[in-house]
This record gives sequence, C-alpha cells and structure tokens, in this order.
Amino acid sequence: MYDKFGEEYNLTRINKKPERLFNEFLEIPCMIKAVGKIKNKKLLDIGCGTGDHAKKYLKLGAKVAGVDISKTMINISKVNCPDAEFKIASMNKLPFKDNSFEIITASLVVDYIKDLKKAFREVNRVLKKGSLFFYSDQSIISGAREKVRIDNKLYNVVGYIKDDNKEKTCFGNCWKSYVRTVELVPGMKVNQHVRPMRNHLFAIKQAGFELVDLIDCKPTADFKKYDPKTYKIYTKFPLFNIFVCKKK
Repeated sequence: MYDKFGEEYNLTRINKKPERLFNEFLEIPCMIKAVGKIKNKKLLDIGCGTGDHAKKYLKLGAKVAGVDISKTMINISKVNCPDAEFKIASMNKLPFKDNSFEIITASLVVDYIKDLKKAFREVNRVLKKGSLFFYSDQSIISGAREKVRIDNKLYNVVGYIKDDNKEKTCFGNCWKSYVRTVELVPGMKVNQHVRPMRNHLFAIKQAGFELVDLIDCKPTADFKKYDPKTYKIYTKFPLFNIFVCKKK
C-alpha cells in the first residue's frame, strides 16, 4: 500500500491534513523529546517512512540510518535526508551487523507487525548492550475503545454510562487483541494490530529487553491552531504511548 500510495500519503503530511496532524504535532515531538541528547550517536529509525523523524535526528547531531519496507518511502527519504543512510528492509530482518547501534526508534510501526517477539529480537540483535529502543504505538486506552451508536450518534467509548434507572452499560475491552483496517488515503487500506498491554510486555521481556519507561504522548500547542476540538480530546487521554526499552 505504501509503495502504491506513498506519494499521495506524503502529500497529506506536507499539507497538514487533519488526519495527519497527530503525526506532526503529537507523535513526532514526543519521540524527539523522549530520545533526548543523541549527538554523535548511531541511531537506526525503523519504519522511517518519508524521513520526517530522521531529519530531526540529524539536526540533533545523530548519525542516522533508516529502514522501511516500502521502496517509495525510502526514495522520498533519500531526497528529504541526503545525509542519512536508507535501506529497504523489514523490521524482522535488519541488514546490519550485531551491536551496530546505540539507539533504535520505531514510530507507529509495530501495529503492522504480526509477531512482536520476533521483530523485537531482531532489534535486540543490532542494538548495543545497555542501549535504548524507543517505539510508539496506539495507547492502551485508545485501543480499548469501542465504537457505539447512541441516539443516532457514533462514539468511541471506554467505560460505562448510566441510564435514568442507574443501570450501567459498559463499553470497550482492554484485553482484546484484534486486527483493524484503516484507510489512510482514498484506496489505501492497511491492516493494523491492536494489542493489550500484556502482549507488549511479554514481547519486550522475551526479546531480552527491560521496560524502563512508558510515556503518554501529549499534543503540542500547534495542534490546537489547526484543530482545537481534536486537540482538546488528546489532552484528556493519550492517543499514543512510547515504550522505552533497555537491552539487558
């Protein structure tokens, strides 16, 4: 899908379409803040897309490499970030030697991965001991929401409501693992894995990592300028989490 629709998808990012604001003004700034001081460090960005993160990592002084499974995305990245090294590759099979990197990032990538443990073991292989792996994904709260229609209006709900007789109706499921289909641009439908927290923790541990932090992503003030209503929603609960994992 990214090979076929990559150019169209990239335009929605460049033109700051409402459906892409969460990338520019939520996930990216939170990830940049999370990685901290990275000057002169060797950093691998998995699922680098069009190089939006890589460009910022370069400005912070990192020595950046990026991989993406899409040839279209990699070609755009090479134009956007000529000072970084980009390769077409899957998270499940990285074209680098053992212990090659001091930092690895993966922004909104793992929802495309079926077997987290397998992918994380490959990340572990190319990461130096004691170094950090940062990855973002839909937050546990966001993933637990259930689409319901109430009074002919559609809501995404987690929790419960009471009727006039104080009877409770519950919505959502924090334990459910499922695959959903999302249309990113017209005709570009992708499948995404939604997982409960336990699945993340199990894969992290089994791959030889220790979870050292879990960050709830908050939108920047610039988000409010473009879409104040959505900005308000994501200041009340996190759309994304960033998992910070240390190689043992």
